[in-house]
Amino acid sequence: MIPTRGRGLVSSLLALALCLAATAAMPQARPARHTKASLVSETDAIQPGRTLRVGIRLEMEEGWHTYWRNPGDSGLPTRARWELPAGFAAGEMRWPYPTRFRTGPLVSYGYERDVLLPVEIRVPPAPSAGEARIAVRVDWLECQDACLPGRADLSLDLPVRPVSAPGPQAGLFTEARRRLPTREPGWTFAVAPAPSALRLLVRTPRGTALQEAYFYPSTPRLLDHGKPQPLTREGATHRLELPRDPNGAPAERLAGVLVAETGRGTVAVEVDAPIAAGPARTSQTQE
Repeated sequence: MIPTRGRGLVSSLLALALCLAATAAMPQARPARHTKASLVSETDAIQPGRTLRVGIRLEMEEGWHTYWRNPGDSGLPTRARWELPAGFAAGEMRWPYPTRFRTGPLVSYGYERDVLLPVEIRVPPAPSAGEARIAVRVDWLECQDACLPGRADLSLDLPVRPVSAPGPQAGLFTEARRRLPTREPGWTFAVAPAPSALRLLVRTPRGTALQEAYFYPSTPRLLDHGKPQPLTREGATHRLELPRDPNGAPAERLAGVLVAETGRGTVAVEVDAPIAAGPARTSQTQE
């Protein structure tokens, strides 16, 4: 029987091998067979001096998935390289909260079926042309039992005019925003070390109780993704036990996304809190 620490090392080495193999394949990536990539806009035109909201849409065949910004035990996050007109600038890709995929002892984080990754494009006050091309090269990894690298060169040609209207894909952005983590007022977090774990203490707004919860860390190799995260309640505080990666590096902060089921539905809340040296006290998140 492999000791606990040994199992963690084996899982880490296996995940590393999978990622290295996938990384080596990415530069020669061909269009993947099981994921369709497209570039869509929330509006039908570009307004001078106004933010343009676009999104990379990945549509996956049944049983296939792509990855979140932290892919977990294996996988690679989707990457984008933008080609924009002079004076335009792309912001960071935003990530709707993911789901979990288990393969043996490994647990990965990502998306299945359909996901939109929104990006805001800053538009100059006076674009130099009456039409602008927004282009991006997208690389992703799609997996089922095996993994395939994918690449697509995508573009949009949009008119530049003072007034715009919702485009035909505007509904996709409404759904994506529903799944984007937010900094909810009234939620407080504190983190303290426990034996082989981190203890996340959560205080919720009045009348909000957590029925289920899972924490997705932004930092790779901080937590043991394959182990459960037991949720308990102590008075007004919910406690989530987060097993550490036995081979992970020390950390000073816990950052990521808490996805919880409440009586009012699913909520996804951003977490960024220092790891206390001793017993933790919950503190208000920064607005």
